[in-house]
Amino acid sequence: MDKKANLNNIHIILVEPKEPGNIGSCCRAMKNMGFTRLRLVNPAPYLVPETFRLCYGADELILNSQVYPDLKSAVADMNFVAGTTRRTGKFRKVSWISDVMPDIINNSLNSQTAIVFGRETKGLFNDELALCQAQIAIPTRTDFPTLNLAQAVLIVCYELFLSRHKPDKTPKKLVPQDDLDKMYEHIKNTLFLLGYGFSGSRDLRRRIIDGIKGIAGKAGLESRDVQMIHGLCSRIESKLKDKNTEN
Repeated sequence: MDKKANLNNIHIILVEPKEPGNIGSCCRAMKNMGFTRLRLVNPAPYLVPETFRLCYGADELILNSQVYPDLKSAVADMNFVAGTTRRTGKFRKVSWISDVMPDIINNSLNSQTAIVFGRETKGLFNDELALCQAQIAIPTRTDFPTLNLAQAVLIVCYELFLSRHKPDKTPKKLVPQDDLDKMYEHIKNTLFLLGYGFSGSRDLRRRIIDGIKGIAGKAGLESRDVQMIHGLCSRIESKLKDKNTEN
């Protein structure tokens, strides 16, 4: 069974955010994905109307946020820290977020885990990334790579949210081959009524049926799918009979 991130153990840390609206937008993104723990490092004044306007219902995240003077103190009690960055360099060992996500999830199960986001314009400095056990980047276009702060927070939180809320994949109950053969025969008869026959040496009906078999084999048909196709063929046959009666 796939492991599910413990969101209660994951802290989002924003380093020196300068725009109060960005803080509000980050809080909204966090709440959308079930995150509640926010830490701010030396932020601009943020208890202002713009922050609350853009957080839109996530006021408690702002009011319960913790403020620290620097990143070192903000991560002092963390067991695992991942820093986000778009820049590479000699002192940066950056991995795609998908590669580091298993480590974040595993550590969040029983340990305090932090994901750090840098300044809107300068990101995280080398000495700050040195405090992180992992350095992650979000894949984007190389000629336009930079994300808005709240966008980056939303994407990372979404990836972790998915570990807890993967859609259920109920196995299909496929129809037996006999039902498929009856459907193919019905389609063949309908094609005959539509005028499909031979074109030179080519059996058009056969070619179409073979194509449909290929599609059905890849998709896997359930009973309702076969019934729908039978209904469609019957409808076409009925219309053709009505037309012939009118003539």
